[in-house]
Amino acid sequence: MNFLDALDARTIVALGLILPILLTAILFYFARDFFRRFWLPILLVVGALEWFLIVQVGPLFL
Repeated sequence: MNFLDALDARTIVALGLILPILLTAILFYFARDFFRRFWLPILLVVGALEWFLIVQVGPLFL
């Protein structure tokens, strides 16, 4: 049994919501020049990932 099989579905969704924000913060901290150059596409991708999870997966848990 692998790691994701042992987790609850709500935990996986919560990790999916936190992961794009966490990766953006790490990118901002460690690669500031890259983040400054591409801040708009990075934030649009993060926003799209968050929107997808909230709209498509979120109603399954209501």
